[in-house]
This record gives sequence, structure tokens and C-alpha cells, in this order.
Amino acid sequence: MMLLLLQVDLIGGYYDAGDNVKFGLPMAFTITMLSWSVIEYGSQIDAVGQLQYCMDAIKWGTDYFIKAHPEPYLLFGEVCNPFLQSSCKSWWFCQEFAVLLQ
Repeated sequence: MMLLLLQVDLIGGYYDAGDNVKFGLPMAFTITMLSWSVIEYGSQIDAVGQLQYCMDAIKWGTDYFIKAHPEPYLLFGEVCNPFLQSSCKSWWFCQEFAVLLQ
């Protein structure tokens, strides 16, 4: 097993609940559902003046996913701050540094 230290900008995206953890799959589902809602109901959302807010929320999430995939065959799926969250024990990634076990 090799320990690799990378500096990765993983600022952005959405935390899951109030536990300071970003889980990739639930966040991807949320962004997908929000995007799908804009596709299906975009004119109604625009009619009440909320379309730009939806588009900004989608962009915030998708920009994070682009940053979470910095290299081919490398995707950060769970991100948390171990200094704030005690449940991040086996796989932890900070906002500025990521420890990968390969």
C-alpha cells in the first residue's frame, strides 16, 4: 500500500446534513434531480423568478464534481474534515489535502 499526498481544491459542492461530510452519490442524485426539474419545469421556475438560483445551485455542484475528478482514474467520492467529524476514520479527505491509499 502506498500513501500519496495530493493538494486538491475540493471547495464547493454540498455537505450532507450537518456533519461536515460531502458524499458524492447523494450529492450527484440531488444535482441530477434539480437539473431534471429545470428541464421539466423550467418555464414555471422562470415564471416565479427562481431559474437563475436553480442554475447557480446546479453549477456549484457540477463544478465541484469536475474538481473532484482531477486525473483519469481518480475520483474523490467522500470528503470530510477529520478535525470536525469523528466518523471520518478510514477514508478522509480535507478541503486542501487529500490522502489516498493505493
